[in-house]
This record gives sequence, C-alpha cells and structure tokens, in this order.
Amino acid sequence: MATSALDHHLATCPDCARWLEDATRLTRTVRISATTVPDLSDQILGDAVLPTRKVLRRRNRLRVGLALVGVVQLIIAIPALFGTDLAMPMATHATHEAAAWSAALGIALLATAFRPARAAGVLAVLATFVGVLTLLSIRDLASGAVELPRLATHLAAVAGLALVALLSRAERALPPAPETAVETPRRLRGVA
Repeated sequence: MATSALDHHLATCPDCARWLEDATRLTRTVRISATTVPDLSDQILGDAVLPTRKVLRRRNRLRVGLALVGVVQLIIAIPALFGTDLAMPMATHATHEAAAWSAALGIALLATAFRPARAAGVLAVLATFVGVLTLLSIRDLASGAVELPRLATHLAAVAGLALVALLSRAERALPPAPETAVETPRRLRGVA
C-alpha cells in the first residue's frame, strides 16, 4: 500500500487510527522505560556444562595417575620377563605369558595417558581382563593356590581400570574439537 493511500485510510478509519496511536504509544513507552536485563547465559551454561578449564585440569591429573599406574604395571611385568616370579611359582611359559600381558597392559596404560582419546578403546579390554582376573583370583584364593601378596600385584590393573574409566568420561565431557578440512587424497580426486 502506497504511503498516500495509507495516510488516507488512517484519516478515514477510526479503528486503524486508534490502533496506530496505541502501537506508537506502546513503542515509545518501551523505548523510554527500557530496563537492563541481566545476562544470565554464563550462569545457566555454567550449571549445564563443566568449564573446559576444570575438565582439562581433571584430565591432566588422571593422565598423570594413569602414567604412574602404567609404570607400576611394567615393573610388575619385568621380573616375569626374566624368568623370576612374584610370590607364586609357575611354569616358565605361563610366566612369560603373564609377563607379556603385564607389559602390554603397562604400555597400553602409558599410551592412554599420553593420548587420552584412546581411553574408550582401552576400557573394554581392561574391564574384561580385570573382571576375569577377579573371578579367577577368588577361585585361586579359595583353593589355596595363591597368596595375598601375589594378588596384591593385581591392584595396579584395578587402579588402571578406574583411571581409564574416569579418563574416558573426562574425554567425553570436553567440547568437540573444531572440524578441520581433510584434503582428499590425490588418487581419489583423479589427479595423477
């Protein structure tokens, strides 16, 4: 509608003229008496999401703890690698198998401490190992085939499981990394 036609309509239609007058008065009132509304977004988001700094600090503590447990696990494996045992006589081959697993577990824990994104992948294997080891240890303890000092060497694996589970959770709590453009390999683009 052209401005002159609108002006003519407002001059001849008392309902529309009254509506325009009310709208103009409301607009002026809102502009003049505008109050400052506090910005509560940080407080609301602070309650909904952990601050990245706090998650990173916790993540770093978990990484250090996991690295320490990885070193302990390797120390447990070293005697068996050289044919000695830790308070439980075993056949040489069984000792070597246990040593290989302890070494692999220690290295996996260290690798996870240095690259926390691996925590979710290590978690399932470690949880399975600790679960089966717990059941077997209970059976061996009940039958007298193992003594408590030997079972105490498994505490490093249990501590590793707890730390990997917590580190995996901390990794999921971090905001996603910004997406980076991945260049398509030349062979897929058809460029020789």
